[in-house]
Amino acid sequence: MMVKRDGTVADYITQAFLLLLQKKSFHDIRINELCEKAGVTRMSFYRNFESKEAVLRKWLRVITDEWLDKSGISFKYNDSRKYFVLLFRHMGEYRDFCARMYKDGMLHLVKDEFDRVFLTNYKNDYDEYKSYFLSGGIFNIFQRWLMGGCVELPEELADKLERILEK
Repeated sequence: MMVKRDGTVADYITQAFLLLLQKKSFHDIRINELCEKAGVTRMSFYRNFESKEAVLRKWLRVITDEWLDKSGISFKYNDSRKYFVLLFRHMGEYRDFCARMYKDGMLHLVKDEFDRVFLTNYKNDYDEYKSYFLSGGIFNIFQRWLMGGCVELPEELADKLERILEK
């Protein structure tokens, strides 16, 4: 499958990287290979990104921000069960990607995105410690769910988290 040619150079690189990740580990993908798949030069790659990790960080930020905008959900202002259901449905859509990141030892990129959301979106509501506590706890539940094969439904996970937060 080739990269769709209807975006920016950064979009081509990102699409190519995601396609390559379906077949190869993060660490086995070389910049030259990525550029060839994207149909761009190495110079174009480095004009847009400093590393392969930066490609994924940007993509994670985009899909996270799009989900937050589309869902309109807020941990602070919405029912926590509804938040968890929507979050785990969203994360379930990316379970293959996250499983690859876990296998490749790169799931910290997803954790960093959880932290970013809580530290920036709730900076006026929670202190830094509470933000890290919440993002870390929710991320760890997600990671456990991922490692277990995403067997539970998002609603079941939301119920478990609600029970945890009751204490």
